[in-house]
Amino acid sequence: MPKVLMIGPSLDAMGGISTVENNIMKWSNRNEGSIEFISTTAEGGKLKKLSIALVAYMKYLSRLNACDLVHVHMASRGSYRRKKIFMRAAFFRNKPVLLHLHGSEFGVWFDEECGEAERRDISHSFECCSKVVVLSEEWKEFLLKRHICSLDRIVVVHNAVDVPEVNAIDYSCNTVLFMGRLDARKSPDLLLRAAKHVLKTYPDARFVFGGDGDVPAYEQLADELGIGDRCSFIGWAKGEKKDEAFRNSSMFCLPSKNEGMPMSVLEAMSYGLATIATPVGGIPQVITDGVDGIMFPVDDVDALATKLENLMSDTSYKEMIGIQGRARIKDAFSLTAFMNRLGMVYEDICR
Repeated sequence: MPKVLMIGPSLDAMGGISTVENNIMKWSNRNEGSIEFISTTAEGGKLKKLSIALVAYMKYLSRLNACDLVHVHMASRGSYRRKKIFMRAAFFRNKPVLLHLHGSEFGVWFDEECGEAERRDISHSFECCSKVVVLSEEWKEFLLKRHICSLDRIVVVHNAVDVPEVNAIDYSCNTVLFMGRLDARKSPDLLLRAAKHVLKTYPDARFVFGGDGDVPAYEQLADELGIGDRCSFIGWAKGEKKDEAFRNSSMFCLPSKNEGMPMSVLEAMSYGLATIATPVGGIPQVITDGVDGIMFPVDDVDALATKLENLMSDTSYKEMIGIQGRARIKDAFSLTAFMNRLGMVYEDICR
């Protein structure tokens, strides 16, 4: 494998990008790969972020000549503006760049917030990259329709997870897990409103919310809906805390308005949780509705409540969805399959 210099958010950062980075480094360490990682940002104030970026840039410049290619993890807005400085340094030294595009907000940012000059700058940066990895066919089409990048540069590489060895889910429990940032885009409020309906029929049900964001606002909403005693807000979960949250649930729900390829859905399915999500971003490429997962329309609280009640009313159905979902992830979204695909992209760039 080529010598890869990978840059992106801290491995300890919250969010799906750091999960992808950790998976890549985990695979590299297991297989004696040659991937070096440099963190370009971390949680904290502007001064802390600036100091980390400056130190990272100096370290990056010192390592650049020794690598065969640069792998850049990028989202939108500030992420792009920081990363383009790193990419331009690589272009100047004739080092090939693999740009890995994350984040469902890239489309909103490009279409609604960027001026014409910044759009041209983005397109120029993308065209200077050897390859651009996107998480789904939907994002490939977006880049092509906006003329951001040419077809020959775009590669679809779905996110992947390290699948747990054993399915230890107790499908008789009626615990629903939400994992992600608590904000308007992820729509945890929709799940809370659906929970109010569900609890009338299934008062033993529990709803667990893991993630950062405006947690107090959603705790208050749960209290206002009269379901606060059946809802738990556990904050951002990683490591053993996240593992425990998955293993103690039987269902997972992500009612997002838009997504890329959400790691939380892949992780939930890999554990064997019966997963319910909206058909946005790359989710329809993961879930076949009614076979290995369940989908419902965006912002449809009644449909979500009905889907949850259907699972709670039939433990065998819930278990079937969970087992089929886990099999789907093992077959097509395992870490091994992901790294084989990414390794082929690395080799193609350096050929």
